[in-house]
Amino acid sequence: MKFITLLFLALIPAISIAQNSLINSNKLFNFAEAAYPELFSSAGVETTTLDEYLVRYYPNSDTYIGTKGEEVYVYGNVFGGLLSAGKITDYIELEADSDELLTQLFASAQSNVQAYGTGTVISILSDDLNGSRHQRFIIELKSKQTLLIAHNIDLAPRIDTLAVNDKIEFFGEYEWNDKGGVIHWTHHDPEEIHVNGWLFHSNVIYQ
Repeated sequence: MKFITLLFLALIPAISIAQNSLINSNKLFNFAEAAYPELFSSAGVETTTLDEYLVRYYPNSDTYIGTKGEEVYVYGNVFGGLLSAGKITDYIELEADSDELLTQLFASAQSNVQAYGTGTVISILSDDLNGSRHQRFIIELKSKQTLLIAHNIDLAPRIDTLAVNDKIEFFGEYEWNDKGGVIHWTHHDPEEIHVNGWLFHSNVIYQ
């Protein structure tokens, strides 16, 4: 991976754009796998981080696809090396802001709904050590709704660098409570029954 890092840093100029979004990058990668299986197979490989990029590598074709903010890049002999492939919105429709959905879930007291969102950390709580261990912190959405994130650290890595005012992106299951709600299942399911969730913080994926 080191030589790929050097290529990205040497050939791609610094771009002042929006922070990476894992949900939209994964949507793009899934689209590329379905639309161009001869280039990006097998489908469903793991998304990883590479400096400021989100990347998937396909050993069958020895190709990479990556994003930095809204920009898309591909790499491999078939592309003649590193190639800019446009913007994410050239290929997919971006996921809508989920604040409205989370507001509706809270207002109607619904639970067990898969939800995606972004927020700002406003409070870091002590770990819940009863049963499976959970890292706990509270985030605030742009709508001002608050959510408790309960992140299972027996199944996923802990976010050791987490601090108040940090931005975080999440994909997990919403459970209602009278304070705004709880997001859990922010991790992979070792039994492969439940939808895999994740947290995305400082360009690191936790799942």
